[in-house]
Amino acid sequence: ISKPKILGEVELPDFSTIELKKKVVNEITDADIEAELEKQRDSEVVYKPIMTKREAKLTDKVIIDFRVYVNDEILEGGSGEDFELVLGSGQFIPGFEEKIAGHQAGKKFAINVVFPDDYVEELAGKQARFEIAIKSIEEAVTPDIDEEFVAKHTTSGSVTVDDYKKEIRSNIEKQNELTIKDDLIFQVVEALSSKSKFNPTELAKAWQFSELVSQYNNELEMNGTNLAMLATQAGASAYDLYNDFKGMVDRYLEINMLVEELKKRFKVSVTDNDLKEWFDNMKLMYGQAYEVTFDDYVKNVGKDNIKEYVEYEKLFYKAVEQCKIVEEVTE
Repeated sequence: ISKPKILGEVELPDFSTIELKKKVVNEITDADIEAELEKQRDSEVVYKPIMTKREAKLTDKVIIDFRVYVNDEILEGGSGEDFELVLGSGQFIPGFEEKIAGHQAGKKFAINVVFPDDYVEELAGKQARFEIAIKSIEEAVTPDIDEEFVAKHTTSGSVTVDDYKKEIRSNIEKQNELTIKDDLIFQVVEALSSKSKFNPTELAKAWQFSELVSQYNNELEMNGTNLAMLATQAGASAYDLYNDFKGMVDRYLEINMLVEELKKRFKVSVTDNDLKEWFDNMKLMYGQAYEVTFDDYVKNVGKDNIKEYVEYEKLFYKAVEQCKIVEEVTE
């Protein structure tokens, strides 16, 4: 079903009656910059075998064999070999990792711990004995924050550490601005959805339903399955799936109707520069782990789809600017 030219009628509220809360963040301090630097530094930690014979300590990685006993009986599934554990990571129950610290590699020992009260019911609050053998110890090695580190992380051509600190400050400021903007857009969408009156056409409902089913099915097919297979695996009927999607139709259709109505009120244009800026902002928010070029993103997502995202943000932010905005201080 192709998208109808008219989705229905929307009666928008008086924007001046809508109150939005704008978060005002504290000024960025030198401590904030240092904390971000340390976070980036810690993300590149590597582990190397210790060169001297010493006891394990928190932050070390140990390779262990272990067995767990409860009431002097080995716990089903409670054993492991060549298990890698960073001491202090909180991967095991409280007290376990701290008690491994202080032991050397090549020796066997036992520690007693108590399972937390909120653990699985059959073990909650029970005493347990772990028999452990540390096979090797590796210590954490983090890179120095120097020009080599800067060259690896900068996205703005910073050379010195001081330059990079300024870049980090600028990025945090931009991230705060984007977060505040996104929150205001979210608030205005929710306000307009609840305060507007919608009268969609039956054809619009059918189109929105088919769109949701098609989009969801396309995503499933990318993972080698589809709706029919998923329904069979879950023991659901076509009627069950219909009801699941039917419940989402109204929400999605209302958003689309709001977009169409806002287009009548506000004139916005989307340029190629707008698309690139939106993409750069998204990369900034998701961090350096989001490694994809703009051209590749356009190929994967589609230029028209990106344009819709940008137009959506522009239209709803125009609505934000018509509302009453109250500042709210936050950390």
